[in-house]
Amino acid sequence: MCAGRNVEITGAPDPAGPVLRDVIEHLHQGLSYFDRDLRLICCNRQYLTLLEFPDWMGRPGTTAEDFLRYNAKRGEYGPGDIETLVQERLELVRQFEPHRFERRRPDGLVLLIEGNPVQGGGFVTTYTDITALRNSEEALKRANETLDNRVRARSDELVERERQLREKTATLETVLHSVTNGITMVDNDLKVVLANDRLLEMLDLPKRFGTPGIPFEEILMYNALRGEYGPGDPEQQVRDRIAAARRFEPHAFVRARPDGSQIEIVGHPVPGGFVTTYTDVTEQKRAEALLREANAELETRVTERTRELTEAKDRAERANRAKSSFLAQMSHELRTPLNSIIGYSDVVRQEMFGPIANERYREYMDSIHWSGSHLLELINDILEMARMESGKAAITDEPVDLEEAVRAALVTVAERAGSKSQSLESDLSDYSGRLQANARRVHQMLLNLLSNAVKFTPEGGTIRISTRRRKKGGVTISVSDTGPGIAKEDVAKILEPFTQVRTGRANQEGTGLGLSIVNGLVGEHGGRLSVHSTIGIGTRMDLDFPPERTLD
Repeated sequence: MCAGRNVEITGAPDPAGPVLRDVIEHLHQGLSYFDRDLRLICCNRQYLTLLEFPDWMGRPGTTAEDFLRYNAKRGEYGPGDIETLVQERLELVRQFEPHRFERRRPDGLVLLIEGNPVQGGGFVTTYTDITALRNSEEALKRANETLDNRVRARSDELVERERQLREKTATLETVLHSVTNGITMVDNDLKVVLANDRLLEMLDLPKRFGTPGIPFEEILMYNALRGEYGPGDPEQQVRDRIAAARRFEPHAFVRARPDGSQIEIVGHPVPGGFVTTYTDVTEQKRAEALLREANAELETRVTERTRELTEAKDRAERANRAKSSFLAQMSHELRTPLNSIIGYSDVVRQEMFGPIANERYREYMDSIHWSGSHLLELINDILEMARMESGKAAITDEPVDLEEAVRAALVTVAERAGSKSQSLESDLSDYSGRLQANARRVHQMLLNLLSNAVKFTPEGGTIRISTRRRKKGGVTISVSDTGPGIAKEDVAKILEPFTQVRTGRANQEGTGLGLSIVNGLVGEHGGRLSVHSTIGIGTRMDLDFPPERTLD
């Protein structure tokens, strides 16, 4: 695409024009050259590919304004008036000043754009795909801020070095020396056709190695003698490399130099010879190494933290088992004397062996009996919690008559509800069959929910127990009340052991174990307890049993 004009290369042999065109076409960079009238003289294929321009735009004579308008229309410069965007950029281009900047395209591609005016008018611009480098830098910024500073310092150094490049008299030679890569081309006899200044600077080579016609073997020997290829016989090292070069095969590898820098070397055969590019990837490789180290350190910390959490979990489980064992043992020790207190006090209350002469003694006996019964309920709750936490006692299933279970629970709380003038209602019309469950624990769940409702419902209120079949199978037993209700943010708390939360009423007596026990018992049956409550209206507690628990 650089055949639009005949360009004389000062000081170069006649074949230099085609040779340099081959070099440009094999650059990893996009390249364009506009004359002083901002008309395209030439560009390479990489330029059209990187910027996604159609082939017709690569013809000599295409104006810079055509390129700018094409970009503006497809949103390359962001939102705004098309003509305004085009004219603003034309004004900047007409200043013909050196520039270097990065642009991120809408598809995420990041380009390093470097432009330099040439002698006699015109402008040469190179476009380098630095997407991978920028992505590496961004990842590295998150891992290590110090390395990010080094990368920026290195980038500034590269900018300064590029600024110091002197423009060449011949147009194509100017382009060659404007790129940031080191470039060599050798002919079929392995003699240097060209070697740009960047290559000599990057590899610390004397200026004479950039002279056309010098044997490539001399460069290899110079490098071998100063240890560039590591220990070994320099002559053998050169012979091995010359033999590989004569095969003219494509290659790509990274070479570590004695000074610690790393150079990426990529070679391609071209008609009449071989083109090789050299890129300094020291900072990129260092960034990758530091990122790997950071990841390794993070994995080590995660492993250590996981071990600590596992140990803490084991300690917590051992402590919980010890607590459950202690509670169970102490509770059993307390139940025996309590049963005696409750039994003997009931005998005295019933006056089985004669009347009580003093009425005050009767009151004392009633108080002793009530206190003993209340304490026994508390101990039973603690035992049940300890059993569920230990997970040792498996439940025994049997057919449970739901209507009978509801009736028994209502009878148990009837006296307590009557003392508060509360109404007890039941509706088993939707389902009154049987459940496959543990009868004692079903009775305990119903009794706990009803007792809880009676406790927190004010005098004259209503407690209702009902059943319903769910659409997807299973049975729900609901206990509702007309109590003060529970705040939404407190619903989860009431299911925690030893917790009581009520809105608008002072806490009642009790341990706060009832609902947590119900929640555990229904969970043992494969079901769940759900709470639905509205402040000032009341609360409904649902026991949801799974379909496999329904027998009828």
